[in-house]
Amino acid sequence: MPGPLEGVRIIEMGQLIAIPFAMKMLADMGAQVIRLESVARLESYRSDSVYQNDISGEFWNKGANFYEQNRNKLGVTLDLSKPEGLQVLRNLVSIADVFSENFTPRVIKNFGLEYEDLRKIKPDIIMVSSTGYGFYGPWSNFGATGPATEGAAGLAYQTGYLGGGPVMAEIPYTDYTSGEHTVFAVMAALMHRLRTGQGQFVDISQTQATSSTIPEVLMDFSANGRSGQRFGNQDTVMSPHGCYPCRGDDRWITIAVATDEEWQAVCRVLGQNGWAADPRFNDSFSRWKNRDELDALIGTVTSTWDAHELMHALQKDGVAAGAVLDSKDLLFDPHLGQRNFYEVVTHHESTGIPPLPYAGRPWKLSKTPAVNSQPAPLMGEHNNLVLSGLLGKTAEEMAELEEAGIIGYGPTNPRPVQRPSLDEQVRQGRMQRYETDFGEQVRRAFPG
Repeated sequence: MPGPLEGVRIIEMGQLIAIPFAMKMLADMGAQVIRLESVARLESYRSDSVYQNDISGEFWNKGANFYEQNRNKLGVTLDLSKPEGLQVLRNLVSIADVFSENFTPRVIKNFGLEYEDLRKIKPDIIMVSSTGYGFYGPWSNFGATGPATEGAAGLAYQTGYLGGGPVMAEIPYTDYTSGEHTVFAVMAALMHRLRTGQGQFVDISQTQATSSTIPEVLMDFSANGRSGQRFGNQDTVMSPHGCYPCRGDDRWITIAVATDEEWQAVCRVLGQNGWAADPRFNDSFSRWKNRDELDALIGTVTSTWDAHELMHALQKDGVAAGAVLDSKDLLFDPHLGQRNFYEVVTHHESTGIPPLPYAGRPWKLSKTPAVNSQPAPLMGEHNNLVLSGLLGKTAEEMAELEEAGIIGYGPTNPRPVQRPSLDEQVRQGRMQRYETDFGEQVRRAFPG
């Protein structure tokens, strides 16, 4: 069954996450996304987290993060530093509905790929620019990465423990937030074009996309002149409200208590009836005032429990609680399994990567389901399909493009990322742990 965006063609000139993630979701819905790469400048995710940490051979076709961000796309290589490469891109724009990119405005201007340039090629084109700070303004040409934009967005200032400094998220939160906003904006632009025949320029600021997720912080200052302090896992009203240690290495549970009745239930489950009678904890306000002492007491007891057993016991008695899942827990979670959240994708045999489960879409449409997942493209895998099939390049012209280095099937200067051994990475704190039989565990759980 075709996806809901069948017939929409998107040219993606993206890197890392913000635009690739957004275009992946559109490809999931059936859009034809043609992803551009350069053989002269290897996409960093192509050499990041390669399968089984094996950097031998064509390592650029084994990058796990690249596969995660680029499923269901066609892959074309183009060297845009050469006029012939730029002309091929302009020809692709002439048959596209959307052109998307996440480079700085300076780079796009130097390439001659601003919206007004593209309109001359395709009057109803929709151009999407996702930048750290927006396409115009005093910060517009600043380079941006997740940590920088998270700080500029105000999110990092709100994140951290009481009395401590700001704490960054482990993942580039702003990239994913702006990616989701980008999907919404592109869909709105497509609806507008369907109604009016007009394309438009979509300007996504990754910083503003993230700031819009913490509007209560902005409103508190504009209305009350307050800049709230960091609370870690605590709440401004509820107590106990936090993340508590459980039995085992780095195992945790979150507990949130909103009422006195829920507090009594926590005391029963944990076998601590004395807490219920303690005047420091006998009502919501008292518990909140003495929350540090209470958190310390709870942690000494929860540390003797298995996280999942305690979660079920508390939930059964009406208390909001959840085991903190690590990557292995998520992959083998029975609830996600029943919902078919993970989709097993078969990779090209040349990669040596077996079929693997990938996180699926967060939505399920009953009438227009997502398309069956295809792996991210090998480097240059669809050069012929796109350039010959769509643009009519002859075999001779394709050979000339390859000889000139404008297209190719691997980086001109391959440099794999050298990493320490797994044991050394654990020692350095780069990872928590690793398991040597992970492949067999995955095969058993996802036999498809």
